[in-house]
Amino acid sequence: MWFDETQAWQIAKCASYKELFTYIPHYEGHPPLWHLILSVFAKNGAPVDITLKAINITFCSMAMGLVIFRSPFPNIVRYLLPFTYFFFYHYGINCRPYSMTMLAVMLAAMTYKERNIKPWRYIFSLIFLCLTTAFGIMISGGLCIVWSFEIITELVRGKKLALFWKDKRFNSLCVILAAAVVLIIMIIPADDCFYGGVELQETLFNKLKNIRNYKTLIILPFESWSGVLIGVDGEKDYSALLMAETVIGAVMWLALIVLTKKNGKLFTFLMPYIFMTGFMSFNYMSAHHIGVSSLFHVFIFWIMAEQDGGIKIPESFRKLRNGLVSPMIRRVIYGVCALVCVMPVVYSIGASYLDIKGECGVSRFAEIIKDNNLEDKKIMAKWNVTYDTVSEEGTPVNNMLMHLEIPSVHGRITDNRTFLMGDPPIILPFFDRNIFMNFNTDCPDDMYMHYKYKEDTEAVFEKWREKGLPDFIIGYCPIDEVYDEETLEGVKYLPIYSLEYNIFYKLDFNIYSERMYMREDLFDEYPQFKWIDDQKGNVYERK
Repeated sequence: MWFDETQAWQIAKCASYKELFTYIPHYEGHPPLWHLILSVFAKNGAPVDITLKAINITFCSMAMGLVIFRSPFPNIVRYLLPFTYFFFYHYGINCRPYSMTMLAVMLAAMTYKERNIKPWRYIFSLIFLCLTTAFGIMISGGLCIVWSFEIITELVRGKKLALFWKDKRFNSLCVILAAAVVLIIMIIPADDCFYGGVELQETLFNKLKNIRNYKTLIILPFESWSGVLIGVDGEKDYSALLMAETVIGAVMWLALIVLTKKNGKLFTFLMPYIFMTGFMSFNYMSAHHIGVSSLFHVFIFWIMAEQDGGIKIPESFRKLRNGLVSPMIRRVIYGVCALVCVMPVVYSIGASYLDIKGECGVSRFAEIIKDNNLEDKKIMAKWNVTYDTVSEEGTPVNNMLMHLEIPSVHGRITDNRTFLMGDPPIILPFFDRNIFMNFNTDCPDDMYMHYKYKEDTEAVFEKWREKGLPDFIIGYCPIDEVYDEETLEGVKYLPIYSLEYNIFYKLDFNIYSERMYMREDLFDEYPQFKWIDDQKGNVYERK
């Protein structure tokens, strides 16, 4: 399992129910439903791996069951959709609240057609969607705004606007409005909440000036199915790929607008989709959020397909097809379209293979700690650190510390983020207490990561120093930031285990390594451990 999965489990296990409603959502950024469901099991001693996967698979199976047995799509679409990348792997294998989002979207699509006759079924589906993620609130809000205008137009034409308050659809919309307002208040980020980009403090005007944000907006429809750009390594040059995806993305935007307009669903498509993709592009997005765009595409095509006569093809599409007189060009275009449609399934196969073949996180360290009875030793976990280096062009660069031997030479530390410690929440679910000497020192019973970035780092270091030198270290730690030269005189930590793990998105993946270190004077006490390498990478057998 990876960080986001175990972090949610640890929150469900350790946080009180009051905190799940009043504190946690301000730092986690989504409504508490997922944590509440997990808490039923986590607080009663259920095993993390089996339970978390069983809950996630249950929601995913229900969602994909609706696609297969209740959707109006052709057989090939109904049987392929469950195996596309986001539906099968990213939301099916990785255990996140997006499995609930999938089910909520399918329920909303299924109840949409009769929303004016049975509004409460539709509204409850949308409330469920709001309860899953912040993006669910955006989608539901957009759909309800459009529906409200449709209802008002209908009442005006029937000269019944004065009686709108008697309309059960109006009552149901009031209920979801109240629910959405409460949820939005719950998830508004706290002043000291850390999330991607918060420290840049860009104004909305500056974000709107950034051309890169518009490129992200354009490629999102394609990225949610066959694109690979957003989740790849940002240090690589993908300018040619960006150009290609921008063109394809623009074509997809145009096609979706023309198609939904022809089928009378233009605003039903645009209002929620602009809310969601605009927030993703200009404010905050991770790779796993992109699949919500895929879900909304399914919703739109579902409700169009259930209209009388099914999906209506625009005349411009027919003219474009008839204009392709060359059989060769037509075959090439059909072949490219088929490839684009098949690639999400290929991504599922590739991601599943990488998942099975390699490590996807650092939870294996839990086995090493247990097998060697290290729970009572002083174990230090790495925290996020950046330091000054100089690039080949002579410009300063902030890099993560990745040295082999501790202490070792590194550049000037520019930032100690002791609130960002990703390894403990991945390892601690396999223990009944906090085994890390430097994790949540003020609240050791909270075995999840707090995102409070406004902290007194020196005060945190002082509390670490009071516990003495660590016996073992997981990940590289610049301990010279914590302890003085006199304390560190003659002290050396040597790597005894190196764990390689993958971080991947679709077919793009990177291999990372994390080392476990032991203080040199403990080698006689633990002869099973060996010094595996030095700064030059040579392997040593200790005499």
